[in-house]
Amino acid sequence: MEQEKEEQQNIEDWRDEVSDSSSVTLKVEPDQEVTFVFLNEGEKRTHPDYGTSLVFEVEHEKEKKLWYVNDQNFDLKRQIKALGKLVGLPVKVTRTGAKKSDTRYQIEQIE
Repeated sequence: MEQEKEEQQNIEDWRDEVSDSSSVTLKVEPDQEVTFVFLNEGEKRTHPDYGTSLVFEVEHEKEKKLWYVNDQNFDLKRQIKALGKLVGLPVKVTRTGAKKSDTRYQIEQIE
């Protein structure tokens, strides 16, 4: 009886940690323009399935989200670097192309 109660508590504990938000990851769809504010300078993370990415905490539509940038996306990384200090910086990101081979991103600071 005590063990059942403990197992039930463990299940409830991890369920409480899951966000009700549809997604905590910010995705930029093809031909979409997304504005957000950087909340940190980003960090490098390596995932066994997806490889290495730069991960930025951002605020999009008054919600904290994570924005992943593939470490192999050199053009976008150069654009982000050119922005300088990121924390508190409002930006607009535009994506063109639907296939991996023709996807291009444009990021620019907004006022």
